[in-house]
Amino acid sequence: MVRRPTKAETANRRFTKTEMLDELKTIFLFEADHIASGAGNEQATAFIGFQSDQYWKEDPSRVDLGRFLITGSFEAAYDYAFRPNVLDGFGLEMIQDLNTFMLGTPRAGGQGGDGGETHEFMSADGKCQTVVDAIWARAKLELADYRDDLTTRELALLANMSEGAVRNALSDKSENGLRAMPGSKPVAVAHEDALRWLSGRRGFVPSPKKLIEDRPLHEHIEALKTAEGLGNTISRLLWSAFGSPDQAPTKLGWSAEQVQAWCDGTYRFDGETAAILAKALDVDVPMFVGKALEVTLRRDLPQNKGGE
Repeated sequence: MVRRPTKAETANRRFTKTEMLDELKTIFLFEADHIASGAGNEQATAFIGFQSDQYWKEDPSRVDLGRFLITGSFEAAYDYAFRPNVLDGFGLEMIQDLNTFMLGTPRAGGQGGDGGETHEFMSADGKCQTVVDAIWARAKLELADYRDDLTTRELALLANMSEGAVRNALSDKSENGLRAMPGSKPVAVAHEDALRWLSGRRGFVPSPKKLIEDRPLHEHIEALKTAEGLGNTISRLLWSAFGSPDQAPTKLGWSAEQVQAWCDGTYRFDGETAAILAKALDVDVPMFVGKALEVTLRRDLPQNKGGE
């Protein structure tokens, strides 16, 4: 018998990155209508890539997100907000860019006789808005330059809980409860108390302080299917391990050619060498060595070749 999720589990299910990107497509459809209203259909077509009399009614799947630079920022922000890892590619300059983008999105839309249409993305419950709020919350919690007190909404986003559950924690007078800052409007929790409380929440994923603690990174490595894919990951990890891939030969005591072979997936597998590299990259050694052997076999045995 297939177990169905409970209402509580469904309510607490965090939306996926794909669902966020689908909403981003909808935002661009509403923006195309906005452009059409102000500059004409020709300009709207140039913006969105196809013609329509009412863009907001179009299937979001028609939108090519590759046309828009902000797409990559939203993808990186989702990872930073909910599954922080060293490969998420998030940069601090994205925080203000994404916030400004959301402030500039339409608050109503539609052309023709259907003007004034609204959509969830225009509210605080919108997925893109939620991601932007969550990256602000994480930055306030974990980054020295942004450190600040957190609101109940920000705590809820980081803990993957409802604001009601956070308010319940505020009414808990035990040592496990939260303490609101006196007189704060809206209600806020001091940074130190927020960090203490979040650290005990099952739904909170802290940013890894060490690569060996980076769960999304290890899941990413375990899912790789090609030596080239593993090499791309190694190239990116060399920045974290040594500050630059150029420093790797000296730090490892290897030749530049040996390091490059691991980075482009043409290395010759050797368990001892793979273990040395895993330790230097601060990743799980048995997992990394096993993955390096697996993708080598996939590379060298034609019948085992597969996609990344």
